Amino acid sequence: MTRTRSRRAEARRRGRTWWTRAWGLSVALLGAVAALAGVAALSTVPDSVDEVRVFRSARPCAVPVSPSADCLRTYPATVRGTVVEHTARSGLYLLKLDGPRPIPAELDMGDEEPLLRHLRKGDHITVTVWRDYATAVTKDGVTQESGDTPDGLPEFQTALGLGLLAVGGYGGYAGATAVRHARQRSHPGPVALWGRWTVGTVLASMPAGIVGYETETGPVAVVLLWLTLLPVIWLIAGRREGRSRGRHGRAPAPDRTADSTTWLRYLQGRS
Repeated sequence: MTRTRSRRAEARRRGRTWWTRAWGLSVALLGAVAALAGVAALSTVPDSVDEVRVFRSARPCAVPVSPSADCLRTYPATVRGTVVEHTARSGLYLLKLDGPRPIPAELDMGDEEPLLRHLRKGDHITVTVWRDYATAVTKDGVTQESGDTPDGLPEFQTALGLGLLAVGGYGGYAGATAVRHARQRSHPGPVALWGRWTVGTVLASMPAGIVGYETETGPVAVVLLWLTLLPVIWLIAGRREGRSRGRHGRAPAPDRTADSTTWLRYLQGRS
């Protein structure tokens, strides 16, 4: 009977170890994918910055229009309808169009003023197009810019890349830790703490991207603001970690004569 129980316990332990290692390898693989996606997003930022610069310096096309000219073209279009919806946190402002290529079937206008709310089905308008962006709509001398421009794309890509790199780094760390400690019933304390830090790091990239976009200060400002927010977020996460453990939750500090390895394990919460 004792041997049977021991064998069952050993089988359960081996099964738990196998699943933990499989989970760890999966998390590490997903972390690598996220990190690569982050690198890819950041690598496209310079091209996006150049695109925004060229767009902002673009001028209306001269007549006759050269097929290779990188200028603002105008096309006639007909309004099929509009969608204006207000919600507590956001709104939906769509303009539905009929027209020749490259006129889109639907265009996000970003707001109902100064033109969208006055448009009706069948109205004839003029759409300004730059490359594959429908950047503005004009009727009777009133022009409203659309949300279909490259503005803000570099800031968004920077924030996305930073967040993905943070997720990828934590995924690799957590996955490797799970594989290394697969035989243990619980993982080292720093895994949870680094997880909270990673969540905070990702959240910090959002306001950094928004501020960079609204102030038009570019990707460099996004990175600087992100780096500024990180210590604050890490400090908050560290304090919450201390509170969750309670006054008696942490082991006492090692003796002053302890070696550096013992102190390092204590500071990491592994004592």
